[in-house]
Amino acid sequence: MQIRQVSAALDHKLAQLDQQLKKLEAQRAQQNSGELHAQLEQDILALQQIRTKLVKSKDIAWRAHRLQHQNDEHSRARQRVIGLSLCAFSVIGAGVLVYLVLQQ
Repeated sequence: MQIRQVSAALDHKLAQLDQQLKKLEAQRAQQNSGELHAQLEQDILALQQIRTKLVKSKDIAWRAHRLQHQNDEHSRARQRVIGLSLCAFSVIGAGVLVYLVLQQ
């Protein structure tokens, strides 16, 4: 799954959680019963904790994506340096061979 798809899925879940939280908070505001009020408080707290974890998950996913991208750039840069070095050695080797052939 691409990072944008993961991010969009997490955003969708966050939006759903926000709707559920608003609904529960509206019920809590209308509720006078102590037992049901306590259950609503627990439900709201649980949803808030889930929301916090989803936000952290989204942040971690983006950080991992950026780290992978940076590592890929470093790897490509290293491969370019190695390739250029091999080309330089090949040119030097070819020059030495031409020189030795012309010496004979």
